[in-house]
Amino acid sequence: MYRAFNAVFGKVGRIASPDVVVELVKTKCLPTLCYGVEVCPVNKCHIGSLQYVVDNCLRIIFDIKLTEAVQECTREFNWLTMCDLMDIRKRKFLTNYILSENILCQVVANVCSLR
Repeated sequence: MYRAFNAVFGKVGRIASPDVVVELVKTKCLPTLCYGVEVCPVNKCHIGSLQYVVDNCLRIIFDIKLTEAVQECTREFNWLTMCDLMDIRKRKFLTNYILSENILCQVVANVCSLR
């Protein structure tokens, strides 16, 4: 995430508006942080670590230090918390898995639904 963020921010960080930088980070950098999280067991500590990375990126974009200011930026730019984002990604993954045409996926989904 930091490598992708630094690449984006280094190119357009001080030139583009914060709206543009935030959208670029959401679409180009955040997926690297969330890659594979759908299938991994995570606890509150893991979620907190991932949220810390996102918060640091926002601190750099907006040149802020206070946690309250970071939270205000997330609300202003409709940036989901990592907990919410992970829930959405897991739900989408499980839905696609259950609806898959692959026989093995269907068998596993049926066995899991019987429990």
